[in-house]
Amino acid sequence: MAAKLLGWSFTGGVVIGASVSVASTMVLARLLNDSGRLATTYGRVMIGITLIEDLAVICMTVVLPVFAGTGDGRLAKATWILAKALILLVPLVFLALKVIPRLLRRAKLTKDSEIFLVVAIAICLGTAALAQAIGFSVALGAFLAGLSISGCRDLLDAHSQLVPLRDAFVALFFVSLGTLIDPRVLVRSLPLLGLMLLLIVLGKFLVWMTVVWLFRYPIWTAIAVAAGLTQIGELSFVVVQVARTAGMVGESVFSTVIAASLISILLNVFIVRGTFRWLGRKLPAPNPPLQELQEKS
Repeated sequence: MAAKLLGWSFTGGVVIGASVSVASTMVLARLLNDSGRLATTYGRVMIGITLIEDLAVICMTVVLPVFAGTGDGRLAKATWILAKALILLVPLVFLALKVIPRLLRRAKLTKDSEIFLVVAIAICLGTAALAQAIGFSVALGAFLAGLSISGCRDLLDAHSQLVPLRDAFVALFFVSLGTLIDPRVLVRSLPLLGLMLLLIVLGKFLVWMTVVWLFRYPIWTAIAVAAGLTQIGELSFVVVQVARTAGMVGESVFSTVIAASLISILLNVFIVRGTFRWLGRKLPAPNPPLQELQEKS
């Protein structure tokens, strides 16, 4: 309906809506951890919501190309393709939850931290490549590999060794995103960029504040959660990349979504910190960041 009122095509509205709806778990987790708020109620709610959004991206990337076609029956076709994708996902989930932990435990028995790190990296990259080979996104495979590691308490060493690599790859990822933006196309799309930022910052804030409050959380918790979700991240790029490949959107929408992602992440840091400072005593006191706890131990 909003797409029709704004003069967008149906497919363009679907792509922009899907891109705007997905916040970055990676960026938000880092922001919460650095401020010591990851273990708070509102921190857990934020991460829970973004993890569900990450899983929703799987459905989006599978279903979106169907809407690039014309004619009737697109909804039924999308449902059938999604069902087949979920069937193919079963062996990948089994691999992540049963096979990967065993391999890592065997590597840990060597008591060589370098071998353990190499095996952990190889498993993560291998699972990501396997996911792409059977038709899913690389992000899904990497997510499942990380999920399998996080579910085993005796493998927490892998997390501490992979975090520095994560930060390096995040920096490279956003550098690569910047190189994909065509400045001339972006200048011509400034009205669209402004509208997307309005939807991301104001629209998502109002929507998520209402949703969290309706689930009987205190209004201050709802405000904190909504402030954290006023951004879009790397998976929005995945969605719009799939849409561009399918011919659903042009270069202008592609460049605008990437620019909106980078700008919204920058703004989100100030919005979250300002909101936490404004709420003050109304929110529970933050815990020491994970890094500080590790250093003390």
